[in-house]
Amino acid sequence: MTEVSAPASSGNLGPGFDMIGLALELRCRVSAFKADAWSVEHVGKERLPAGHSDAVLVAAQAAVGEANPLQLVVDNDVPLARGLGSSSAARAAGAAAALMEHHGSFDPQRVFELVHEFEGHGDNAAAAVFGGLVAVNASGNPIRLSVHADWRIVVAIPDYELATSKARSVLSPQVSRSVVVRGLGRLVALVDGLRSGNAETLRMAGGDELHEQPRAILHERAVELMAAARRGGAAHAAWSGAGPTILAVVKPEQVGEVAKLMRVAMADQGDVCELGIAIDGLIAH
Repeated sequence: MTEVSAPASSGNLGPGFDMIGLALELRCRVSAFKADAWSVEHVGKERLPAGHSDAVLVAAQAAVGEANPLQLVVDNDVPLARGLGSSSAARAAGAAAALMEHHGSFDPQRVFELVHEFEGHGDNAAAAVFGGLVAVNASGNPIRLSVHADWRIVVAIPDYELATSKARSVLSPQVSRSVVVRGLGRLVALVDGLRSGNAETLRMAGGDELHEQPRAILHERAVELMAAARRGGAAHAAWSGAGPTILAVVKPEQVGEVAKLMRVAMADQGDVCELGIAIDGLIAH
């Protein structure tokens, strides 16, 4: 028997659309056992609804081939369809557990490439596999970035879902040069602010026009939640992936106030909590 876990992740972080992901300490754990036929059982807090394609099973079969069946047990704490990388975590853990059970080890780069192919973008895939703050370059290769030790992450997780496909459907296939230039400026501020711990620099990363503004029609409370986080002193607030979760980056002394104001804005329609940054991505237990 093999068990592998992968963390949740927040993609985009505002201006890093489809290219920057941050791993967070909620985990999807997959146990794999050699078997005579493929099967999957969900026992965790977050269980796949009936009739949905099972990302863990599909990724495991892609990793080792359908001719090498496994019994898979999924214990998942990553909320589904909330913008916290649940599909990337499931695919990464499923593929890695299958490889471990059949071959005794897994190559993180191979798992990343497989998950990246399924996802169609590499931000959550890279964070789930490698952990920490990761960017994906134009060639699709992961680049490790640094996060200052002072930063804390507060998330507001609504109790309603927003499908990634729906969130992508409202994005324009073309954007103006001025939007791109402003977005690049925000991206520089995001990377340097997270690295340096400089709150003033990080504040310049807010206000994404590429995906957050167009998606506002799908999630009216997003604007309220981000504004509440900033009133509490957050240096940065952004959609987590395609939402509806909103993420705030704060200093330790501001966690309580930011969380309090985000709870008020949430109006009892979800949970607000602090999540640790997952320095490790895939972990074999």
